[in-house]
Amino acid sequence: MDNNQGDRPNVVLIMSDQHNRAVMGCAGHPLVQTPNLDALARQGTRFNNAYCPFPLCGPSRAGFMTAQYPSDIGVFDGDDFSSSVPTFAHGIGAAGYEAVLCGRMGWGELDQFHGFEQRIHGDVIGFDAIHKEIMGRGFNKTAGQTRYAVEVAGYGRTGYQLFDQSVVQSSCSFIRARDPNSRPYCLVVGLILPHNPLICEREMFEYYLDQVPVPEPMSQEYLERLHPAMEKWRERREVDALTPEQNRRGLAAYYGLVTELDGSVGRIVNAVHDSAGAANTIIVYCSDHGDMACEHGMWWKSNFYEGSVAVPLIISGRGFKQDDVSDALVSLVDVGPTMLDLVGAEPLPDVAGRTFAASLRTNGDSSNATTELFAQYSGLHGDQSGFMVRSEQWKLNYYHEFQSCQLFDLENDPGELWDRAEDPDCSEIVSALLGKIEQRWLPARYSEEHEKKLRGDTMIRSCGHGLAPHDVTHFSGIPRYSQFDYAQLPQPPRPKA
Repeated sequence: MDNNQGDRPNVVLIMSDQHNRAVMGCAGHPLVQTPNLDALARQGTRFNNAYCPFPLCGPSRAGFMTAQYPSDIGVFDGDDFSSSVPTFAHGIGAAGYEAVLCGRMGWGELDQFHGFEQRIHGDVIGFDAIHKEIMGRGFNKTAGQTRYAVEVAGYGRTGYQLFDQSVVQSSCSFIRARDPNSRPYCLVVGLILPHNPLICEREMFEYYLDQVPVPEPMSQEYLERLHPAMEKWRERREVDALTPEQNRRGLAAYYGLVTELDGSVGRIVNAVHDSAGAANTIIVYCSDHGDMACEHGMWWKSNFYEGSVAVPLIISGRGFKQDDVSDALVSLVDVGPTMLDLVGAEPLPDVAGRTFAASLRTNGDSSNATTELFAQYSGLHGDQSGFMVRSEQWKLNYYHEFQSCQLFDLENDPGELWDRAEDPDCSEIVSALLGKIEQRWLPARYSEEHEKKLRGDTMIRSCGHGLAPHDVTHFSGIPRYSQFDYAQLPQPPRPKA
């Protein structure tokens, strides 16, 4: 393929970590300030119904990269992402692009590339970038899913903020220095905000603390009618022990982190606008999953409520619709196929993701838009296997531990407060959606595979060292026969005649 750029667009894709789709000004949030994301939305299309395939960092990003559901490629926690699975970085590289990764991706220790030709900034590995006095240990871990992470919400600086500043600097330098006569590029920028610790800049924290009302605790009636899977989720994380004032401080910090993230997005977008390829660059913003941000009195991710499994998604580019809001159902597994389609690359083989490129273009056809999508989850704090299907206005969450489900009508109950699973009027809907999950995954087999994976992980960790304990100098071959005297080698004894 001709490697000259010609009219082929560059791609800059920014992925944040744990950003609630509703916490943006352009999404109608009444308080949070996100001027740069709002401007990007005015320049392109913002998706109202975008979802992640697995509401946990590593598996979601593996699904995003491969356009496959994580369990289909044997991924349950991110460290098990095999290098043998092709990604959209491989696909765009095959089309002559330079695929470049900068920052956060949450992969395991062995492969930090997964198809990218260059990695110009490393990752946060094992929370090393958090100051130890802020991070804590065990249940006192500000980066984890425990009530302590909300109790300590306030202002200050953490390693995550410094990490993002470094990633932004590297990405902006790359964009501005790019020679317009070189190959087109696809730059994926991984940021970690607004992922907790819930600690933001003092000015932002105090600004939002003055604005945020004290959240009302969930009513006893609501708690009594909860699905038992969600009862266990709350018990494991002790969210009901948080006071309204602690939740208010947590929200003030979370909004502050979103505004800090927005500043990072703005600096990257400005670098694109200042570059020689500004007029011919596709810009994408998304997050790997959401954050409950006190919706339902819950925090973080690892569940199927909208705050956790839904993601922000904004795409802009030359010839695309502007200031458009799409209600189409899309998933992160669709983003890679869409990028490949937009740049004229061959599609990835054997994937679940589908391109929605046509819907982005002015007067584009969106008639082939999907009418359903899926997500899955298992993992932290003893959470058992769960599966989600979204079909038109309905969303069903199935919990294998209890062999029962939740059903929500998102058109009439966007807050997901009224579970309709036991409503006789909805029995046919429940049956149909359960059939889709059974067809997509066999829940019992999935659970068995996950338990097998956990047993294997326990054994691997018991050896006492990491996956790559030290660097290895690889054997590079021996000289040709004419340059090597085999007579110098010790000779084995010859057999007696």
